[in-house]
Amino acid sequence: MRALAIAIPVAALLGCGGESPPAQAPPPPSSAAPAPSAAPSASASDTPVAAAAPSASAAPSAPPPLAAVLMTDPAAIQKLFDTASTAPAAALKQNGASGADALARGLRDVAKTAAPGMQPDGPLATGSLKEKQHLQTQVTLQPGKCYAIVGFSSKVKDLDLHLLLAPGILSGEDTTDDNKPVIGRAPDAMCPSASTPVTYRLDILADAGDGDAAVQLYSKAK
Repeated sequence: MRALAIAIPVAALLGCGGESPPAQAPPPPSSAAPAPSAAPSASASDTPVAAAAPSASAAPSAPPPLAAVLMTDPAAIQKLFDTASTAPAAALKQNGASGADALARGLRDVAKTAAPGMQPDGPLATGSLKEKQHLQTQVTLQPGKCYAIVGFSSKVKDLDLHLLLAPGILSGEDTTDDNKPVIGRAPDAMCPSASTPVTYRLDILADAGDGDAAVQLYSKAK
């Protein structure tokens, strides 16, 4: 009887169509939303790098001097160029170097030793100078030739010559403090390497004393 009493409740539990008890519902989700994952930090490789600004191209260098140069201060050279550019123009005399006057004779005497084997090239530049006054003229140097520029004065104690190229480049100057300046004195004549003619400004300065002066370009074939 005890066994039967136990069996009946079990049967009752298994009755009612034999259906299993309903499954337990899952617990409701937590109201707290999961924290969003942190965004990955940008790596150095992902960060755009500004393109480096192109370096400024180096300024073109000035052509080398054609003759000896004593003045090297760019500011002083520029001032000299500006002064020469506004100076009065020298008077030009065709075949003037072959004249019989004292200036022409004195200039030819200087050229015998300063420009041996060369001939006058272009007009003779002349003028009367006060102390510290400038005159200017232009000379064109051709390829295939060598040159010297010869000056003379019987009165100016220190006559200076400067060969200038725009915008302010000193291409040669005389190296003496006397009345017989020469640019390109033998054996160091000026022999341009340019393949085309180049026109220079020639500054004529009475650095000490005043009086008449003459300057002549001389040349010979290379």
